[in-house]
Amino acid sequence: MAKSKPKKPKKKKDKDGDYVDNAKLYQELVDYKKKKEEAEDAGKKKPKLPDYIGDAILKIASRLSYRPNFANYSYREEMVSDAVLNCITYIDNFDPDVSKSPFGYLTQICWFSFVRIINKEKKEKYVQYKLAESKNDPEFHRWFNEKFSGVENGFKDAFGIGEAEVEKMDKQLAGKRKGRKKKTPDGGSLNV
Repeated sequence: MAKSKPKKPKKKKDKDGDYVDNAKLYQELVDYKKKKEEAEDAGKKKPKLPDYIGDAILKIASRLSYRPNFANYSYREEMVSDAVLNCITYIDNFDPDVSKSPFGYLTQICWFSFVRIINKEKKEKYVQYKLAESKNDPEFHRWFNEKFSGVENGFKDAFGIGEAEVEKMDKQLAGKRKGRKKKTPDGGSLNV
C-alpha cells in the first residue's frame, strides 16, 4: 500500500501587504465625513485625513500602476503621485449614501489620472518630435545622427513615438486649427 503525501497547510493571505479592505475603508470614510461635517458646523478647520485612508489611496494607486496597461511607462511614479493627489482632492465627493464601494471610486480616479498623464506625455513627445523634425540646422542633424546612430526611424524612434501616434496627433491638431478664427488688423476675422 502506497503512502499518501501529507497535505500542506494553506498559507494565510497577507492582509497587511497590498490588500485594501473595502468595508473598513468605507467605514473610515463615513467616520471622516462625520468629523468633517462636525468641524464645518463648529467653524473649525477640516480634519486631517485618517492614515488608513491615505495608505489605502497609496496602495490602490501603486497596485494599479503595475497593471500591464501602465507598468512599462518610464514616468510611472509621476502617474502614481498624480493619482494620489487627485484622490485626496476628490475624496470629499464620495457619497456613502450613493455607493458602498470607495475602493471602486478611488480606483476610477486613479485610472483616469493615469490616462491623463499618459496623454500629456505623448503630446509632449509629439511636440519634441515635431520641433526636432522641423529644425533646419545641419549641425543639429549631425549631432542627432551621431547620438542616435542605431535608430532606424530617426526622430520617431528617438522620441519614442510611433507612426500611428504621429498621424493621430496631426489629425487632432488639424481639427483644432480648422475651427479657429484669426483676427485681421482691421477687426475682421479669417478662418485659419
